[in-house]
Amino acid sequence: MDNRQNGAWLLHHTNKLQNVTKINNFENLYFAGKCGILLSALSESENESKILNSKVEIIAKASGINTVFELPLILTKLKDQHLIDFDLNGNVAVLGVTSSTVLTYTNNIFQERSPSSQEKASLELSELTSKAPLDKNLVSEYISDTYKLSNPETEDLLNDSEQIGFIDHEVIENNDKLYFNGNLFRKGELNKIDKVLQSLTSEEIRKQNEFSQLLDLKGCILLSNGKTILGEKLFNKLHSIGFFDVNSVSNEQETSYFITRPSSFCKYGNPFTEDALDLAKAFVTSLAYGMHQSTSGRGKIKMLDALLKKLIAGYWVGPASAIGQDYQVLEYKRVVEIAQSGKEGQFKMRLLKKDIGEIALKVLEQGNASEEILLNGSKVTTYTNPENNREILRKKQNSESKRDMVNTLRSLRTNI
Repeated sequence: MDNRQNGAWLLHHTNKLQNVTKINNFENLYFAGKCGILLSALSESENESKILNSKVEIIAKASGINTVFELPLILTKLKDQHLIDFDLNGNVAVLGVTSSTVLTYTNNIFQERSPSSQEKASLELSELTSKAPLDKNLVSEYISDTYKLSNPETEDLLNDSEQIGFIDHEVIENNDKLYFNGNLFRKGELNKIDKVLQSLTSEEIRKQNEFSQLLDLKGCILLSNGKTILGEKLFNKLHSIGFFDVNSVSNEQETSYFITRPSSFCKYGNPFTEDALDLAKAFVTSLAYGMHQSTSGRGKIKMLDALLKKLIAGYWVGPASAIGQDYQVLEYKRVVEIAQSGKEGQFKMRLLKKDIGEIALKVLEQGNASEEILLNGSKVTTYTNPENNREILRKKQNSESKRDMVNTLRSLRTNI
């Protein structure tokens, strides 16, 4: 793997570790990932940014970083790496870091901490199981030989990876396990889709073709529309292996779900590294909300292409009252900066991460994604990424659904 791919898996693993009580033998990985998450949140695409201490703490909390125990250590490490500077009052200056280089810096911090063989192996394990489902015995042999781990060490690593969620697993014949993860369809998609189709019945293939045609046309469809076409059983089977992504946005009254392709959110190359923190997905969702739920009086988006291109060019947009409410998720993630305008209750906005805006523009131009998002007028305060939504579904699966999923995974299986 190259440095950016390694960095993307570091962020992936750190997000998983934040949901467990013990990080076991992954301290170096966890610390490097936390550094990358905060660095991404602090950085802009092209300019040196200066952020007040009080705002740094808010950004850290929104990023899942403990401001008492973790934040001082992370800031010191980032300063030692010449990525940021800060004054005696704790105000931070980010020194020309872009979101596209965050992954490389994250990997650099990880490598400098002399990570253990188990930590390095956990990254490759996830990369391998994103290419195709693999038998546990095959994985064990490869990991043990490549990283010079004893059999007990390898077994501990695989058990930890299962429990933390670095990889998914299903029990197959003779109590063997099949390993995979939710990134199966982010690259090499056509070949994998063909293998999945070979495992379906003729009626399932018809439903999947209808589903794919609608997704190609729209770029994004409501979850309810996808389930209507596929049916609950086929939907669960395909969603559980990451055949498509389910994103969700929430406000005080409801959560709305929509479906996109795993490979959609990239400018070029690998979509996993292009949108490792799901920033473009959150951006598309919030823009869609602004298009269809805001009234003209509060700032309804009417010309999306023109708006996005103006933001990407570095201009402020507004003023509008909606900007102060509809884009809070993006403000927490430092995708945009929001400021009060001259009039009371009016706000303006500028894009901080140009590359995220470019990815969002690509997705919205290739299909009319935004027309499918329907929310009420409450503030959009929460975004849930595809991986977390997929995990929730997998926990709810019954034995029949799991059996169907395992059969589909078998069709994708290969050798290392």
